[in-house]
Amino acid sequence: MHSPTAAGWSRVLPQLGAGRLRTGLRDARDRLVASDPGLGRLRQALRAVLAVGTTVLVESVYARALGLPVTMAVLLGAIVAMLVSTLVSEPSRTATLGTMAGVPVAASVGVTLGVVTSTRHVLGLVTFVVVSFVAVWVRRFGPRWFTYGFLTWQGFFFALFLHPPPTALPFLLSAVVVAAAWVALLLVTVLRGNPRVRLRRTVEALRARARAGIAAMIDVLDEPEAAGPQRRLRTQLVQLSEIALLMDGQLADPRAVPAGLRRGQVRRWAVDIEIAMDEAAAAVVDLARHKDQLPAGQLSEIVRLLQSLGWGAGEQARHRVDTLGLPGPSQVPALRRLTWAASDLLRLVEQWDTGLLDDPTTTRADEDPLDAADGDADFEPVVTLFAGNLPGSAAVASNLFEDTGDRARWSFARLELTTRQAVQAALAAALAILVGELISAQRYYWAVIAAFIAFTGASNAGETFRRSIARVAGTMAGLVGAIALAHVTTGHPIAVLTALFACIFLAFYVQRLSYAAMIFFITLLLGQMYTLLNTFTDAVLVLRLEETAAGAAIGVAVSILVLPTGTRATARAARSGFLVQLADLLDGCADHLRADRSSDLLAQAVALDAWGRQVVNTYRAVARGGLVGVDRGRLRHRLSVLGACGGHARALAVVVTESAIASPALATACCDLAAQARSLAELGALPAPSELGAAVAEARERVTTLVAALADESSGTGPASIEIGRVADALTLLATP
Repeated sequence: MHSPTAAGWSRVLPQLGAGRLRTGLRDARDRLVASDPGLGRLRQALRAVLAVGTTVLVESVYARALGLPVTMAVLLGAIVAMLVSTLVSEPSRTATLGTMAGVPVAASVGVTLGVVTSTRHVLGLVTFVVVSFVAVWVRRFGPRWFTYGFLTWQGFFFALFLHPPPTALPFLLSAVVVAAAWVALLLVTVLRGNPRVRLRRTVEALRARARAGIAAMIDVLDEPEAAGPQRRLRTQLVQLSEIALLMDGQLADPRAVPAGLRRGQVRRWAVDIEIAMDEAAAAVVDLARHKDQLPAGQLSEIVRLLQSLGWGAGEQARHRVDTLGLPGPSQVPALRRLTWAASDLLRLVEQWDTGLLDDPTTTRADEDPLDAADGDADFEPVVTLFAGNLPGSAAVASNLFEDTGDRARWSFARLELTTRQAVQAALAAALAILVGELISAQRYYWAVIAAFIAFTGASNAGETFRRSIARVAGTMAGLVGAIALAHVTTGHPIAVLTALFACIFLAFYVQRLSYAAMIFFITLLLGQMYTLLNTFTDAVLVLRLEETAAGAAIGVAVSILVLPTGTRATARAARSGFLVQLADLLDGCADHLRADRSSDLLAQAVALDAWGRQVVNTYRAVARGGLVGVDRGRLRHRLSVLGACGGHARALAVVVTESAIASPALATACCDLAAQARSLAELGALPAPSELGAAVAEARERVTTLVAALADESSGTGPASIEIGRVADALTLLATP
């Protein structure tokens, strides 16, 4: 073999460099697109900046027209605009206007209570505690009331912050109405957004995440013994599932679907993408374990297949699929599985690009075509988004307090989650007031903010602890940054305003990524606000840090000691909910196998994904909470087994839906496994007792025997029996001590 000449290297090296540059740019773009599905965080940040900026101008004009102080109207309007623009995200203009109708009422109640009670200090403090309780308690009525409660609390806080005289109350109430009316106009016009564009961008994020997952598969093949690449691959699959769930929530708006398609088709397409990625990942992990047994050169061909698949080289990928898929004595089962998954991914990408998606209703032989055409009207999203984002773990934690039939009527165990958190927030506010006043009688409300916000977006003690720590860390870092920035911008109003709006944008852009980073930019924002008001001093921000630390500590202590919602208990509730949903899906598959097709298996599969996401998040909360006695390796193993259960059950649902097979034997096997899943769900903790483990193992033996018996039949039940066998294997692992 000849070595390249100098002239040859002069041509090759630039080509290699250009190729690496293109690859790096493409991968960076994929990471950016996948990290912000549908550009939701970017849209939220821009909404906040535009709403606050224009509201400030409107309130300034309004105050000057009346010849009244501008500062109070501007600050109050900015608070209303910031909260409403980021919390209100309704699917229609009518629903948006309905929600906005209550905004001035909620904010006015808070402002009025604050102004009226501020003249009597003790009465004001007691009212602050009551408002904190009510603002959290009303969250039980849904997202709209979350917004109303927060607005009432912020309106009350505004009165404490500026101490307006009672004579200014009519002007403040009118400023609230002006701000609410202006933001409502923005929300139904320029801030409304296009749901179809949003869905299209979410699909782009799904495809980018799939490419990132394929890149992780290549890393697994490169380092088969290392745990890091496999952990990154699992993370990519979890994040892929989250984007698919976000798509399902966006399908609540019929206008989001591209012309010529139905929402059921889009749901089916997203589920198929998940199945193909699960199959490809499982095949790659299996191939990595046995890479030494592969024929010479075959591993390189597999890597080239993944590269062409991930980098959009469709023709090359099809050629390699055909080449690797050729039957032969050296072909291993995992390779056949990989080529099937790759072929399916290529088919699905082509389907979306051409707009010709599979239709799940076409497999129903007994369905009238006219009914299928009208079926989209009956579509219901499984996931309900909150402010355009996936919901948190509050719904899971609420399940802990639903079964209270055997409790005494006066028992605290009968309290719902929102009532518990309302009591915690009120008590934390009261203690924060006492401690905060000892630190500073003028700035005690910063401690109250830290204590109150600890219960916003957190549903258990672990989440409250992490949010409080992040708040203190963000405040501490922001303190240093705010002092440095203030010395640069002081005396330059334009620079101050620019920094203000930049901080608003960055705070909301990073909110979903890092709570500490958001608090960092909020602290910078406060420093610039004080600079604009000519009240900035280093001592003020240091005082803020002291009050924040005190309030955060109080919030953590109350969440742990008073009506606590345990982090491990929440994780157990998520796992139980997942297993119950798995059992429901298996029962639905059994009905389909008996020719009863009344249940929507795809919707149940998406619901299983939603529970799987909650399992991942709550287990991570346990693993990252620094709890004593946590075996993180065991938790990761349980997560991978639960993920395997969900993936195989999802694949089974699609196979049963599209094949329209009928098999009483497989239906019995599904019911048997569903019963075992429900038995596992009833356990307080895993691993299971030996008796249940033996029962699950016996069920697996029966299913394995059935799968082997059906493998040689030509009844078309092969794919379904294989997936049932895989579910049985996963449940057996889950029940093993």
